Amino acid sequence: MKIFLCLIAVISLQGVLAYHIEREYAWKNIIYEGIDPASYNVKNGIATGFAHDAASKKIFITVPRLNPVPFTLTELDISKHPGGSPPLSKFPGGDKLISVYQPVIDECRRLWIVDVGQVEYKDDEQKFPKQNAAIIAYDLTKANYPEIDRYEIPSNVAGDSLGFGGFTVDVTNPKEGCAKTFVYIANFVDNALIVYDQEKKDSWKISHGSFKPEHDSILIHDGAQHILKLGIFGITLGDLDAEGNRPAYFLGGSSTKLFKVNTKDLKKKNGQIEPIPLGDRGSNSEALALAYDPKTKVIFFIEYNSKRISCWNTQNSLNHENIDVIYDNPDFIFGTDISVDSESKLWFFSNGHPPIENVQLTHDKPHFRLISMDTEKSIHGTKCEVKS
Repeated sequence: MKIFLCLIAVISLQGVLAYHIEREYAWKNIIYEGIDPASYNVKNGIATGFAHDAASKKIFITVPRLNPVPFTLTELDISKHPGGSPPLSKFPGGDKLISVYQPVIDECRRLWIVDVGQVEYKDDEQKFPKQNAAIIAYDLTKANYPEIDRYEIPSNVAGDSLGFGGFTVDVTNPKEGCAKTFVYIANFVDNALIVYDQEKKDSWKISHGSFKPEHDSILIHDGAQHILKLGIFGITLGDLDAEGNRPAYFLGGSSTKLFKVNTKDLKKKNGQIEPIPLGDRGSNSEALALAYDPKTKVIFFIEYNSKRISCWNTQNSLNHENIDVIYDNPDFIFGTDISVDSESKLWFFSNGHPPIENVQLTHDKPHFRLISMDTEKSIHGTKCEVKS
């Protein structure tokens, strides 16, 4: 019996090490530092996105106001909390925000968020009156993260702000400063891409057929099938060229295809775009988000139905034969965000809350999971490793 138990332990350990996990957090419920859990419904907090600042070792986690929650933007000091289920701290100035779904950190160590300007529940209209969606940036290099940019998106550009999916920040010449920056925001309801020119304080909306859902996607939860129909959802940027442009890779939430477009065309107001179809990732590979790693030239996808993290090396053609899996876990339910930090660490997050009406959740085990691994180690020995 003892030999059998040891064998089980070794097999389990090998399974964990095979994924090269360096850091992992898991929460049953989101709790807030300094706030009595009895003062609010702990089941209301549904985190959706995060960003890791490697320089300060802080993780910024968003909890949109799908329900009443103490605050919508939080931070976590990983030097104090290297893992486990720690409480989240209030972000300085976070009480002025209405509802935030995702944070992004750029090369200039600015934290960007998009406040959608409205809550998604009744009875709090006076406390949080509906406003225009706003793009906001904070300086992470200074104490208390002062707000350094704010832009209200005109309603005719924003469309349905509750349809905002992922977004990315394009610093066009980081070596010469941060002034020339563009923000690209996906809207999966309006099938549109919103572009913000920070220097000119202007924005516009782009539409294209590739932004539309490819099909009705199937999400299986608790053995039942649910239909999702989501347009453009995830976007990530490739390497900068000599002219300050990059390939922008994007996908629809109800699509297994991947497209790219040059940011040179996105940055032209009233211009035309012609996205290039790169290929199909294969059946059951629908994803909400993707992240590019400049070190390995690999794009990582967070697949919401298969509960996997898959990878593709941009130096190869895109087809299911060149896709590989670096993480696969039945407890990783509904992955919502993925990113690569400045130290080439891959982070990915699942919140266990698929967008299903009247979804029933059990709170006997963690359903919020945030995991980190080194990008090079994660693809070692896979189809995504291209050796020079």
